[in-house]
Amino acid sequence: MNMDLAIAFSCAAASAAALTFLFVRALSGASRRASGGGQSALRSILSLVGHAFERRRGADAELDRTLIRLEKLVVQSGGKFLEGATAPEVFAARFVFPAFAIAVIVPLGLLLRLSGGVVFMLSAFFAAVLYAYPESGLKAAAQERARRFTRELPGSLDIMRLVSQSGGDLLSAIRSVIEVGGPGPVREELARAVAQVAIGSSLVDALNGIATRIGTNEANAVFSTLAQSLEMGTSVADNLKSAAQLMRHAARVKAQAHAQKAVVNMSFPLLLLILPGIFIVLFAPLVIQYVNR
Repeated sequence: MNMDLAIAFSCAAASAAALTFLFVRALSGASRRASGGGQSALRSILSLVGHAFERRRGADAELDRTLIRLEKLVVQSGGKFLEGATAPEVFAARFVFPAFAIAVIVPLGLLLRLSGGVVFMLSAFFAAVLYAYPESGLKAAAQERARRFTRELPGSLDIMRLVSQSGGDLLSAIRSVIEVGGPGPVREELARAVAQVAIGSSLVDALNGIATRIGTNEANAVFSTLAQSLEMGTSVADNLKSAAQLMRHAARVKAQAHAQKAVVNMSFPLLLLILPGIFIVLFAPLVIQYVNR
């Protein structure tokens, strides 16, 4: 029994290592075509399977709802998850990744002469994890990008306010942030807004588009306020200043809330780990003396 358990763990570790190697190799572009600039092997497979799901759009209502949800997450994540995979490709990954897992685990189990039950459990475990990974990973990427955007935005608003106070309009202020700002979601979204204005879109629509893509309450409040100030002709500099102060205040409130929750979260490790050790130190000598009598 111990030998079977050891072999099972070895198989699990080997499978995880093999899958990690395949994914890292594919995602890093090590398997790109010799011509250069082509898609990786992973993207090629996802594109092929995703195209099949795309063709089924309109015929399956549940698939349509799922793809619409994934498209929103792809936009919120900045389109960088899985080498810029589209919504159908992310949906296809829910089936391609488990197939990779089974294709690695089953031959490895046969090579190590594992029982059918062990191979089945390992295959089911990795398949379930990798089936859930594409959408959960996409959600995590979208949430992380939204958090970065919220952290970086107050500093960018200060730069825009300085430019506006010196006589520049809001579009000039946005261009200044793009020129001097570091790489990040704020710079990406502002650059996208400027590009939309360059092809004929209004600045108001471009700002509302940023709020829609980020999808947070803070971004919606800031860019909706800026859009309204452009429409109503109010002072942009004052709105930028108040927006930056509002976001910093919201960040402080969140930090205080997390600090208060930390006390509650620390109580469980305290009860489960520290207090038993204290009881052992205090009462173990008494128990030993009682037993030795």
